Amino acid sequence: MHLVSLTSHPPSAVLYSLACSFQESDERYLSILTPDKLQIHALKAHGIELVCEQEIWGQPRGLIQLEKSKHLVVALDIPQARILILRFDPRSSKLSIHHTSIISPLAHRPSVNFSGILGGGQSLCASFYSGHVKFVEVDPKAPYEVKESDLRVHELAIQSMCYTLPSSDKLVAIVYTDSLGRGWIIGRTANGMDSSPMLPEKELEIIPETIIPVQIENPGDDHTYGVLLFASDRAMFIKTGTGYFSSGETSQSTKGKGKPKSSRSKSEVKADIQASMVAVDVPYRDVAAWTQVDGKHLMIGDSLGRLYLLTMSMEPQFTMACTRLGDISVPSTLSYLSNNILYVGSLSGPSQLVRISDEITSGDNSVSRGKKKQPDDEAIYLEVMAEHNENIAPIWDATLVEIDGSGQPRIAIISGDESGGWLSVVHKGASFRELAILDGLGSLENVFPLKKYFDTHEHSYLVASTTTSTFILSLANSSVTLLSPSELSAISRSGTTILASNVALQGIDTAIHVTSNNAVLLDLVTGRGINLWKPPKGDITAADLDTLSSTLCVATSEGYLFSLNIQPSGLVKTNEVNFKSRPHSQISSLSMNARIVAVAFWGSNEIVIISLDNFKILEQSTMEEPSAASAVHLSNFGASQTYLIAARLDGAVVIQAITSQGELIPNSRRVVPLGSGPIHLTTTADSSDVRVIAAGKHAATLSIINKRLSVSSLPVSDVCALAAVNAPGIGYSIVYASANRLVFGEIEQLNKLNISKFNLGSDTPLCLAHHPGLSNYAIGCVRPRSDTPEERHFIRFQDDSTFKDLGQHKLKYSEVITSIGIYAHGTNSYVLAGTAVITPGESEPLSGRIIAFGQDKESSMIKLQASKDVEGGVSSVKQLGARIIAAVGHGVYLYNFGNDGVTISNPVARWERGYLVHDIIVRPNMLVVSDKLRSVSVLRLVEHTELSDSENEMEEEELTILQFETVAMDMHAVWPTSIEVLSDNKTIIASQVDGNILTWELEDGNLEPRAAFHTGEVIHKFIASTARSTTGPRTVAIFVTSTGRIGTLSTVDDADALRLTRLEMKMGDAIKGLGDINHAEWRAPKHLHTGSKPPPRRGVTDGDFIKKFLELDPGEAKKILSAGSAAESIGPAEESQIRRCLDAVSMEQ
Repeated sequence: MHLVSLTSHPPSAVLYSLACSFQESDERYLSILTPDKLQIHALKAHGIELVCEQEIWGQPRGLIQLEKSKHLVVALDIPQARILILRFDPRSSKLSIHHTSIISPLAHRPSVNFSGILGGGQSLCASFYSGHVKFVEVDPKAPYEVKESDLRVHELAIQSMCYTLPSSDKLVAIVYTDSLGRGWIIGRTANGMDSSPMLPEKELEIIPETIIPVQIENPGDDHTYGVLLFASDRAMFIKTGTGYFSSGETSQSTKGKGKPKSSRSKSEVKADIQASMVAVDVPYRDVAAWTQVDGKHLMIGDSLGRLYLLTMSMEPQFTMACTRLGDISVPSTLSYLSNNILYVGSLSGPSQLVRISDEITSGDNSVSRGKKKQPDDEAIYLEVMAEHNENIAPIWDATLVEIDGSGQPRIAIISGDESGGWLSVVHKGASFRELAILDGLGSLENVFPLKKYFDTHEHSYLVASTTTSTFILSLANSSVTLLSPSELSAISRSGTTILASNVALQGIDTAIHVTSNNAVLLDLVTGRGINLWKPPKGDITAADLDTLSSTLCVATSEGYLFSLNIQPSGLVKTNEVNFKSRPHSQISSLSMNARIVAVAFWGSNEIVIISLDNFKILEQSTMEEPSAASAVHLSNFGASQTYLIAARLDGAVVIQAITSQGELIPNSRRVVPLGSGPIHLTTTADSSDVRVIAAGKHAATLSIINKRLSVSSLPVSDVCALAAVNAPGIGYSIVYASANRLVFGEIEQLNKLNISKFNLGSDTPLCLAHHPGLSNYAIGCVRPRSDTPEERHFIRFQDDSTFKDLGQHKLKYSEVITSIGIYAHGTNSYVLAGTAVITPGESEPLSGRIIAFGQDKESSMIKLQASKDVEGGVSSVKQLGARIIAAVGHGVYLYNFGNDGVTISNPVARWERGYLVHDIIVRPNMLVVSDKLRSVSVLRLVEHTELSDSENEMEEEELTILQFETVAMDMHAVWPTSIEVLSDNKTIIASQVDGNILTWELEDGNLEPRAAFHTGEVIHKFIASTARSTTGPRTVAIFVTSTGRIGTLSTVDDADALRLTRLEMKMGDAIKGLGDINHAEWRAPKHLHTGSKPPPRRGVTDGDFIKKFLELDPGEAKKILSAGSAAESIGPAEESQIRRCLDAVSMEQ
């Protein structure tokens, strides 16, 4: 099985940010580094504006800017550690590479104890490996020559590093731990890593997690320089600059390689440093991100999303006051922009622009050593001005849900951090904004807009009908009024309206009105009828009009189809055909254009296309559907390709591409489920962006994007009538009838990520399950306690449509939630939960529980039904037939439910393993087990009977023996984070902590390795897809990652797989990543072997990469395809197949 990996939602986490400026521009900019992109935004009066975006191949590890040359510097890890020095041109808004420094002292290994990338002036240091430091210096003037050197340090367990201020000192402060776990700080010269007397080695009372260089302004005196060290609830300040030298010795000169020359001895300096170390208590547990505002103020964000302002002073010695400003997203990065505006980037919340109150930033000089300013509990000193991304990271767990009967599953995810969490339901679709609502209109079946004058753009009337009557609404200046029967009297009010439409006739403004009895041509100015046509026999059942040719087609209950030419004098019959010879002759719906007519029949469920000239059925134009089409529609979406769209009574919409002559185009059919019942079709009135709207129980919009058909769900439901209208005072909009109201609204965005969020408060979610039978979500959460450092674990239950609380269960102290599953067998429906008891001093849990929760019939609340103590932590619990299967400690165990439904038996079968079991996947023909080390094992449950002697020697009893048997096992150590079995029930897919995707196929009792592909991110969950398409590409799995990425894996046939692989290789030869990174190297699996080179990627094509082929201009695409020898080149015929396959993959996604 060959797979194609595609991204549905890109990573939403923000890693690093930087307020910066560039040469040849007076503007200020904000640079943002995400897991897959480098973005540069210009600061504008209204906020920030994206001016440049560059894709990143590799794992970002840092972002800095050089002071004078204004180069941006990005540190990357995987496929190789490297430093990219980039130049941004503000005039062209283009990024270019100036220099790449590859750091690979340990070939093809990940970074070990990465200590960050540090910038100071025109130099930088980066430590990717223990004991190794890369030093790079860039000349401040063009051509910006680069000097680099590899240095060694004795400090192996580096905790954090920073350049001290001023940057001209080129001094690096290193915090590290020794073999006894004690914390130390030492200063080393950046360009040689020699020890410096400016910051001699010193043991620390705390082991800091963060070190920040600071510059403190002193009124009328030299600035004081130092470093702030932050540990849990504690901070320490150490002077490193002129502030601790005596009067007359405040300035230092540098000579040679930049080593400072001081007139005092090393011991004197060390004594001064000892005296100048100041420790203070702080009101926050940790520092998640920081930024210096000016010479007296720092801003600190902690892991609970609280923002603090630190005010520093040196009068007469170091003092610091902490003021809590308010709550923000838990920051991963903070950047002070200007004028009290702060940018907040987050791994787990939306990015924000925050305005800080002037009252706080003016400062308060009355501070004392270690003092914590306590503002009013209700005071908030910040305002969130804007949020810039809908961040759904980090996704801890996910599942597919279908709660509305539309047949279109959505993804339910849980995400959060220490400050709290969210349950979100995610789907891509169009957004819809309601503009006006008219209540009191019930039982509508059809709605048609009419213009009083054909040449005007706005509609004047809305013809609405029920099964027995018709009425007309006048549209004017955002108001709606009902016309009396005396107005537009030619439109009958006594029956249902089948069609009402304007007609283009020279010199007269007319409309056609069709009921079951007749078709009337009327003058819209006078409101009187011009001509009336009645069918010879039967009633009219369907009608459609081609405005360009002024041709009306009418179908009757007797199986006749007529074409009528509309002239100023009246309706003239031009053609007719009788379908009575067909077994089912009654026509359900019509659609026409200037050449062809699409005709749908009741009974036979056929849709045929006939020529408008001679009314003959065209060859290769017949569709036979499983359900009759209540509506058909022909549309070319404003382009050259025509589509036949059929709305079936079973709630599905069929989209079939046809030629201009009406023949069906093979392999170009798509079916979109929209629930049940009849579906209405209309084309939007705005010709600049032609879309077809299909609406019934649920709704979707069909459009052409980048020459490809796109389907977006629409948040509209239970539609009884539908039309597109350009109403005065409202503009181009959709009008639909639902229940007892008429709604006007507009479609704002297509393929927008729609997220329904439910705030879990302070609970951080850990695991998720959805029980469709009980209509609820079960969420395992951890809840911090405010009064103690202890945490309590809970299981919460929420209604899947309203998010109403259905109860919660508090676990015992020291008991943690480890897994959640569902059980549905016969009339029994339960939520299953697995727990583990954490005992201090133990390397692994030695006990846990399996718990079953059921629904109370009276209150509908979810309550505990059964509980079973087990010897080990329960890392996975699932249903296997009528039984429960669980991964407990080092084994897999099978349990029975008791006959009373409230007890769980002792294990009836077991399978022991030498390693902790991670997860179990249950399939009809096999069980797949992943453990913490040895990857995957395939088991099967075998049932046989044995005879046993009873007390009565003449009788023998049959005993049923259940036993797990090992079918196959993979012996490679891969440390899986998620595992799943694909739809063919033989392909097993797993993700690794190193960001790889691996697959195996079960063949003849062996697990054969198939695919290996590097994603660059940790996948937390695979979800087997429920897609049912039988031809072409098919989505087989969905995956979610810690960065907020939602991706899909689709399968293609062997011929397409070969074509896409060839295209990927050719594009990889022609297109390099930023820093000249090779695509094949980037996607090659990492750390599977210890050889000098990683194994090549196999079995998976990077769909995000090859989809860019569709965006290339023809000349560039031809150049890529024709590269190499004649045998290696890709010709036009194969290119056409590639484009078709890429289109199909995109549609399936």
